[in-house]
Amino acid sequence: MKGIFKSAPNSDLLEFESTSILDRKVFQNLFSLNPERTVASDIVNDLLSENSSFNNPDPPKPPSSKIEKKTFQKALIEILEQENFHTEYQPILSLENGNIFAYEALARFNIEGKNVSPDFVFKELHHQEDLFFEFEKNLKRFQIQNRPENKRLFLNLDPHVCRSEKQAKHWRDLLGSQSHLVCEIIENTDSTLIADTRFCLKMLYEAEIPLALDDVGGKENLFCFDFLEYSKFVKFDKHWLNLIRTKESYKYLLWGFLDFAKESNILCILEGIETPEDLRLAAEMRFPLVQGYLFQSKNRSV
Repeated sequence: MKGIFKSAPNSDLLEFESTSILDRKVFQNLFSLNPERTVASDIVNDLLSENSSFNNPDPPKPPSSKIEKKTFQKALIEILEQENFHTEYQPILSLENGNIFAYEALARFNIEGKNVSPDFVFKELHHQEDLFFEFEKNLKRFQIQNRPENKRLFLNLDPHVCRSEKQAKHWRDLLGSQSHLVCEIIENTDSTLIADTRFCLKMLYEAEIPLALDDVGGKENLFCFDFLEYSKFVKFDKHWLNLIRTKESYKYLLWGFLDFAKESNILCILEGIETPEDLRLAAEMRFPLVQGYLFQSKNRSV
C-alpha cells in the first residue's frame, strides 16, 4: 500500500506485484486523473482570477476583547433591547461549479467603537443563561429576516441555549418553519457536554431540520462519531490545512473521512480558506465545498 501511495498519478498498477482489490480501488479513487478533477482545477483558477485581491488577501485584524465587564454587559442589554444586531453572511462555495452554495450567518459586534470578538461575547454570555437564550432568540430571528434571498442559510446554534424542552420547542418552531435552512451545531466554549449536544442534535433531527457539525478536527475540539448519524453536513476546521502540510499522512485520514461522507450522503466543507494555496489543497483533497476569508469580496453584511 505504501508503494501505491508514493506513486505518481495514472501509474500502472501492474507494476505492483501484490496489489489487492482494495488497493486498486483506493488507488483509482485517489490518484487517477479524470474529467471531474480537471473541471475542479478550472474552477479554482476561475475563482482566483475573479478578484485580484484573492491573490494577496490582507489577513483580517483580530477583534478586540478588551472592554470593562460592566460596560460590556450594559452594551449587550442595549443591543438586545434596541435589536441593534449586525451580521456578516459568509459564502460557502462549490468546487463543482464555482457557485455560491450557501451563506453562513456570523454575528458581529461593535461596542464603544471597537470591533469585539464574537467568541469573547458568547463566552461571556455563557455566564448568564437567561440573557444568553433571549439574546440568541432575537439574534437568530434577525439573521433569518435579513438572509440573502434564494440561498441556503447556515445558522449557528450553541447547545447551551437548547438544554430544556421549553428551549427546544422554541427552536423547533422557529427553525422548522424555514426553508433551505441548515442548523450548524457549534461549541463556543470547552464546557459543552456531549449529553447537551446529543439532546440538541436529536431534537432538531427529529424535527427534520438539516444539521451540520462544526469545527471537526479543530485543535480544541472533541469529536463524537455518533453525531454523524444526525448530520447532513460536516465542516472541517482549518487546522486540517496545517496538519496536512506538517505531516502528509494526514491526507489519508482525511480522504477516509471524505469517502465515508460521500457514501453516507454527507456534504463536507473545508473552512479557513485564506490563500490560493489553501484553495488548491482543498481541491486536491476533493472537498466539494469551501469557505473562508479568501472569498471576502462575496460577503454580505447587515
